[in-house]
Amino acid sequence: MTIEALHIKNVRHFPEINISFNSGFNFITGPNGCGKTSLLATIAHCLAWNPAYSRFKEGSEYWVDIKQSGKQFRFGMGPGWFLSSSYRNNEIKSWNAPTSESGRESFIPNAVDKILSLPPLFIGAQRKINYKQIQGLSREQDAEHSKQLYILDSLSQIYSESEREVKQWLINRYFIIEKEWAWEEKKNWKHLEQSLSKIGPFNSNFNYVRIGRDLEPVFSLYGKECYLEELSSGFQAILFIIIAIFEWVESCLPEGERDVQKASGTVLIDELDNHLHPEWQFTVRDGIEKLFPNIQFIITTHSPHLLSSAKENEIIMLPGSYPEERYDFSPSEDAYSGWSTDMILKELMGVRSLDNKRYEKLVHTCFDNIVKNDLNALKESFAKLEAICHPGDSVLVVLKARIAGMEAKKDD
Repeated sequence: MTIEALHIKNVRHFPEINISFNSGFNFITGPNGCGKTSLLATIAHCLAWNPAYSRFKEGSEYWVDIKQSGKQFRFGMGPGWFLSSSYRNNEIKSWNAPTSESGRESFIPNAVDKILSLPPLFIGAQRKINYKQIQGLSREQDAEHSKQLYILDSLSQIYSESEREVKQWLINRYFIIEKEWAWEEKKNWKHLEQSLSKIGPFNSNFNYVRIGRDLEPVFSLYGKECYLEELSSGFQAILFIIIAIFEWVESCLPEGERDVQKASGTVLIDELDNHLHPEWQFTVRDGIEKLFPNIQFIITTHSPHLLSSAKENEIIMLPGSYPEERYDFSPSEDAYSGWSTDMILKELMGVRSLDNKRYEKLVHTCFDNIVKNDLNALKESFAKLEAICHPGDSVLVVLKARIAGMEAKKDD
């Protein structure tokens, strides 16, 4: 299953927006307020009716195009479907299915669990694992009930209003992986253990160690043991994402189809770069792809480091505002792995100035001193600039040469 496209009209602050996605990684980026998280929220609205979180207008319509096992579906709401009473309190006038097209069946929300074998997984920006004492093994829901919960809970997951039971999942796997009937769970567990060290940054040697008598998961980080809740925010965030995907696959798919290395579906992550060191942001995309090679990812980000790790046809750029009536977006054909982060910030993300304002003023003063041929003032300004600059700054090299030239001319 993959999400092929999203159509939005008169929802939140959007006019008409049409976005196409590829079947692998999709990085949605743009200025603050451009609607990155709103796009994820609208996809969630397409799957289940929920009047909370969003503002709808007269003429609102929205749908998502999904492909599964060669069949094409469309979920959402077509024109004329609602009568607005107030913000976040909308009265349904009629359940109008989206506009259909040849070869694609259209459905209103809430029909998703009957059609999709694996509904999309939504992961919000807040991914901290709070301490919780676990009493033992807990009963897990059957696949049909789990699918319904994932669909109905998708919006609240985006806004981190539903707690994900990361620790309980770890404890459950500890108790069941040696059972004869849990052969898929055991295979996935081994894949998880083998993959943690590969997805961790630097020489962190991130590994699972054990679950002790007190049912507290213990991990190893930089050669030292620590409990689950003692992991840094970055490691918690990544572990949160990884286990959320394992749990989603195992709980929604039928027995015999729960191998996470073979499972295909769509995972939507808001601000993947949250809490990650810049160097880790360079490598996390490839680490996730190795863990889950057949899963489609739709990811929002502000990180130039993450964008520089993207490949061709993976970056979707959004504008800061929408003054026109219609916009069509698709992944850029370009890759930016050869671009510096400064170039990405300036050219792709519209950052106007990356220089420190004090730095800019001192550089301007130095060159003004040169124009005025004031060597003493230049030396004074240069000393102030040198105190705040990296020793290898190219501007310092130029100014040193100019000072030397002015001094030599003065001596002559």
